[in-house]
Amino acid sequence: MSQPPDFETLYRANHDPWRVGTSSYEQRKLDIVLACLSRPRYCLAWDPACGTGHLAARLAERCDRVLASDASEAAVALTTTECHGLGNVTYGVLRLPAVPADLGAPDLIVLSEFFYYLADAARAKTIALLDQIAAADCELLAVHWRHVPSDAWLGGSGAQQEILTRLASLGWTHRVHHDDEEFVLDIIDRRSGS
Repeated sequence: MSQPPDFETLYRANHDPWRVGTSSYEQRKLDIVLACLSRPRYCLAWDPACGTGHLAARLAERCDRVLASDASEAAVALTTTECHGLGNVTYGVLRLPAVPADLGAPDLIVLSEFFYYLADAARAKTIALLDQIAAADCELLAVHWRHVPSDAWLGGSGAQQEILTRLASLGWTHRVHHDDEEFVLDIIDRRSGS
């Protein structure tokens, strides 16, 4: 791969380029993501590649606060529209591996369908930063299309394995694995012995 897609141009040209709001695959995946979360309620969730905001809106039902951020200003604008009226969702334009200064310590982080677009160094820095800012009882859910996007650095299965391996080396524990025909989902957390 030479370079990842220009997400800003992509979102400006199409308000839902992956049909997250309309495809049965995406809706089913969102339902499974929410069903796999272990707690009924979270204090602070961070969705660092919020895209169209459909996941952030669904997370808002189970979280006191959701921070939805994306490197694309157009994506953040779409998320703002999707989450209109949800007072517990805040927004920010942010390119990983940066972390918002006012984020706090999230007890839920969702890495959804973007880790494979980060170059090697950015992936390593992102995991290190997530480990530093996560709450002591943080749950991290990672979900990626299992195949290899033509414009990504690695495939979904490889992205998932890299996330799990790097976080396990930092003391996180793998709790859930969902192996779907189209996507792979894992949950890893910092809780010890539970």
